[in-house]
Amino acid sequence: MPITHSAMPILLCCSIFVLNGCNDDNTNSTPIPEESIQATEEPAQAVEESDPSLAIEEDNCDVDNFQLLDFTPWQRENGYWVGEYTLLGADGTPQVSSRWPYRYDNYKGFIHLEVIGNAIKQRNVFLYPPKLAELCDATTEALGNGQCGINGNEKIFSADQKATDCSGNISGPFESFGMTLDTNTTLIGDDTVLYQVRMPDGSIMQNQLTTLPPNDSRVRTAQGFFSGSSTYASYYRERKVTQEEFFQLLAAARVEYNILETDYCGYDNTNQPSQTTCNEHFGLDLSAE
Repeated sequence: MPITHSAMPILLCCSIFVLNGCNDDNTNSTPIPEESIQATEEPAQAVEESDPSLAIEEDNCDVDNFQLLDFTPWQRENGYWVGEYTLLGADGTPQVSSRWPYRYDNYKGFIHLEVIGNAIKQRNVFLYPPKLAELCDATTEALGNGQCGINGNEKIFSADQKATDCSGNISGPFESFGMTLDTNTTLIGDDTVLYQVRMPDGSIMQNQLTTLPPNDSRVRTAQGFFSGSSTYASYYRERKVTQEEFFQLLAAARVEYNILETDYCGYDNTNQPSQTTCNEHFGLDLSAE
């Protein structure tokens, strides 16, 4: 939803959710979580292009009682998504972080997008494989109780947006690293969504394009910026699944990446302890997981 793995990109993340916006290790600029990228990722603009009959004159617009599910893109976005993700740094190679010693070349995301009336609620968890053992040294420490080169890890991302008009467009503030960022999602036809994140001074931090074919799949690409310079790019391939499949695949991915149970939903998009549980994060009973 308004992703997804990762929006403060380095990512928004960021799953997404948001999920670094600037390079994760950039000491010359404010770091931005990669899950922000994956986070709120479904935009909105001229819905007239999607279905003129759904556009409502602003004078007659009741945003508080507006139904986003009247629009095809939000019908397609609503639900459970699993995906394969790749995050590239400013030099075009897979992102490498000293603060998050796990792999970004090919990791997984699990995103629940829930459309409720005029709002969208997004809850993500992103899973990362362990760092390659040959790249671990005495200075590389895995987070939690894991070991570098043996255990993967995961982090969560949350994002919420609400309708700003009666054309299906949404927006909302995003708090990260002490800053309040503006996020806007614009619908462009039935199969295209544009999500944007801007710094407090109005400069662009992330442009994310989502394509939604009518086959329960979606592809997202994001470009991250800081002070006008490119900081990252992402490529996400996702498919919609049932709630049951979602948690089955999540459990399987945790086994594949050898993630310790003590690390489940254990970190947020700033790589700090999340101070929450998976049950609380998703608002569901995951005891069967």
